[in-house]
Amino acid sequence: MEKNAEYDVIVAGGGIAGSLAAVAAARHGARVLVVEETGFLGGCLTSSGTGPMMTFHAGEKQVIKGLGEELIERLKAKNLSPGHTVDSTGYTYTVTPFDAEGMKRELELMVSESGADILYHAKIVSCAVSNGKAESLTVTSMGDMITVKGSVFIDSTGDAILLKLANVPVISGRKGDGFNQPMTMNFRLSGVDISLIRKTMEEHVELFPFLAPHEKGLEKKASRLSFSGFQDIMKAGIASGELDIDRDIVLCFETNTPDEVIVNMTRIPGLDPLNPFDISKAEMEGRRQVWEMYGFLKRHVPGFSDAVLVSSGPRIGVRSSGRMAGVYAISAEDILEETKFKDGIACCGYPIDIHSEGAETKTTFLRWGGYYSIPYRCLINSTVSNIMAAGRDISCTFEAHASLRVSPCCTATGQAAGTAAAIAAKKSISPLDVDTDELRLILREDGAVVE
Repeated sequence: MEKNAEYDVIVAGGGIAGSLAAVAAARHGARVLVVEETGFLGGCLTSSGTGPMMTFHAGEKQVIKGLGEELIERLKAKNLSPGHTVDSTGYTYTVTPFDAEGMKRELELMVSESGADILYHAKIVSCAVSNGKAESLTVTSMGDMITVKGSVFIDSTGDAILLKLANVPVISGRKGDGFNQPMTMNFRLSGVDISLIRKTMEEHVELFPFLAPHEKGLEKKASRLSFSGFQDIMKAGIASGELDIDRDIVLCFETNTPDEVIVNMTRIPGLDPLNPFDISKAEMEGRRQVWEMYGFLKRHVPGFSDAVLVSSGPRIGVRSSGRMAGVYAISAEDILEETKFKDGIACCGYPIDIHSEGAETKTTFLRWGGYYSIPYRCLINSTVSNIMAAGRDISCTFEAHASLRVSPCCTATGQAAGTAAAIAAKKSISPLDVDTDELRLILREDGAVVE
């Protein structure tokens, strides 16, 4: 690409939502650029050690398909994912493990094959806006300042960075006190004795609280093991002072590689995920907790004595931060009532999952098999009309965000945003004026579930 280039659609952030937004827009004829601050795609899935993807399902029904499902099928074909398997924690329906390096490459292939351009190592520094429309982005990369013009822009940064720079109202945290969910530094361990943990789950179901109300034997059905338990061991560690972390359970997910797990246990509360200095503090505190937790697991938890630390992060995981103040903000009530909107462009069956300021996680479950749709109005705003949102920073309440933030849902809102952006660019109209009936028809033709 050349400096001062011009595109139909510019996607800010190459996470799972941004990558698939770019694929969708390019496949529908738009000239697309993805601007990404790292040197690879995948966002939290590849830069924060987040995994597995959970969940594409609501009960027996798969409610998220489209480009997200195409990605999983491509990974499966290369033995980079076992595909969807039962969630053996008993928390939700399915999980989808994957190889993180494979995810980087496959997303890059999908974006490149679609015809979209990628600009890596590019950090957005400004957005030019005139008469309520964004005209261009300026990024810095390798000591250069690069300006790119666009017709439609999509913020998939996860933190609403582009929206903030364009002076679109951005909301952060919970109404009333601004509380955001604690950040987490995930880490990967190899050499975990998964067979021993499977046996422990089978013989001592009482040690795994989410399994108790569910059918026995979930661990036998899972091609890769997920487990959440050993609460007494954790409580003893905290009581003795060996653990200086507010966490009540051992929570691990086997990756695509047998006997390798992602550990989702560190917790960094009280810091602002949109404050640069707080983010730096969180990175350091996260690594401190990783090493403390790693040693504790090896000493006390069955199956971990020979575990080896493979990696941490490499970037702090952020659950909630900035959200666009859009035309409509989907709420917890919408989710729990399983609302199916007339302009629905994606579906999700994940519970409202709020990690508290203490050790516990507050969960509000939908009924078994229940799911809701996300309206197109959550992807658009009326302040700067040609900037859309996709993924974690769409318009929603704090409580609703605790459900729709998960990566399978982000694949669906990314595909919808990219498709709508291509329509708007082709017709030279605002995203506000996209015919949602037409959009929904195209999404269905492309394999997505919208209702």
